[in-house]
Amino acid sequence: MTAIEYKGQRVITTAVLAQVYETSPNRIIQNYNANKGHFEQNIHVFYLEGEELRAFKNDIAFNDVVGKTTSHLYLWTERGANRHCKILDTDKAWEQFDYLEET
Repeated sequence: MTAIEYKGQRVITTAVLAQVYETSPNRIIQNYNANKGHFEQNIHVFYLEGEELRAFKNDIAFNDVVGKTTSHLYLWTERGANRHCKILDTDKAWEQFDYLEET
């Protein structure tokens, strides 16, 4: 899993999160939209668009993270990625949930 650092936090993209939980990026976003009240901006997720996204795309450190034509981007913190365990029903999500309970 490739994590990057954004605003002092390790984050991953929706595409990477979908790979981790063996689901589709669309399912990640659908589940997020259905449960937005349980995710806090800048704590669980960063939503980038407009000038903030342009600055992110132009930063050499994030060159391979997002395509130039992307109009918005979700970056999930570790806490945000773990929250998806509660709303995704995949074997990998359950495996991660078990790990979280033990630690």
